[in-house]
Amino acid sequence: MKHFIRIFVVSIFIFTLTSFARAQDAATKAEFDCLTMATRTSSVALPQDPARSPAFHHVWTPGLSYGTFKSNGIELLYETEGNGSEVVIVVHGGAGLPHEYFHPMLSNLSRYAKIVYFDRRADMLSANTKHDFATISEMADDIDALRQALGLNRVTLFGHSFGATIAMNYALRYPANVKRLILVAAGPSIENPSEAEKRIVKTFTATERANYQANEGVQGATNACERVRRRYSVLYPKYFFKQVPYESDRGVYTVYFDALVKKIALSNDPSGFDVRAQLNQIKAPVLVVAGRYDLVTPLEQSSELAEGLPTSRLVVMDHSGHFPFFEENYLFTEWVRRFIAATSDATDDRKMSGPITASTSGSR
Repeated sequence: MKHFIRIFVVSIFIFTLTSFARAQDAATKAEFDCLTMATRTSSVALPQDPARSPAFHHVWTPGLSYGTFKSNGIELLYETEGNGSEVVIVVHGGAGLPHEYFHPMLSNLSRYAKIVYFDRRADMLSANTKHDFATISEMADDIDALRQALGLNRVTLFGHSFGATIAMNYALRYPANVKRLILVAAGPSIENPSEAEKRIVKTFTATERANYQANEGVQGATNACERVRRRYSVLYPKYFFKQVPYESDRGVYTVYFDALVKKIALSNDPSGFDVRAQLNQIKAPVLVVAGRYDLVTPLEQSSELAEGLPTSRLVVMDHSGHFPFFEENYLFTEWVRRFIAATSDATDDRKMSGPITASTSGSR
């Protein structure tokens, strides 16, 4: 009965989105067609079979250890990097992105702290497990299951974009378990993605606008997903102030295709999308990092977030967009390192003595 109700709710969501799409331009219609295709068939194929390698993206990062943990009956994958005394759990953006877009740019931070990455339920390396619809609260619960698996009393959460929303949800529901928060490209509420796209389109040159519109045409595209992928190949460079070259190809995939199913997966529970009224309840120290040229999460949204938090510091990266850990990696690492040092105490946050270990190890 519960599953039937969820299907019914999602069906209403799809019907509403259909009506909305019919009233919008071709870009929205193609996105809806691709969303429908992705959730009803296997037409959207992964660019690489995850079973062939522990890595989804082709970014070689040495010195990673791999392990698994269970949360509410679902087995999830995590990685660890570094040997610092502080432990930082990284919560990736999306929704739907694999965590590996952080590689190798957080490796510098791993010189000062042990970094723990994990794929959320249904995200890439954790996608083979059976699951129902995901909610922000369930994903926050997964963080707590990981905390327990690592043997930690308190955790430092590093949340990027949508991942920051999950980190804040965790901080509100498990305040005693949070040592500090590092929120990057984050706002106090989840905005309709179409608003970010509108901001990006306004910055297009005549050539970019022509390419953006042409990519919605039928010619040369076998299905709606391919048309939308081509559209995002024009949009995605605008996520950066100055794009990192090797990030382009994988980024076009991750910012769109991985997020498709989550538009439905999260549609049945919008709770946690807006925490503006609850920010004063987060007592842990918070570092908010914003890119001055971020068109996805504009500076004013990050400023609003920092102003609403009781103990926070806002750092604006002057030569960055949505990914400051890519564009200004050294300065970003320094700000995070200094924040961790300034908010450290003598308390041992580990329940168990000895190093944190994973069940398997390897490098790539």
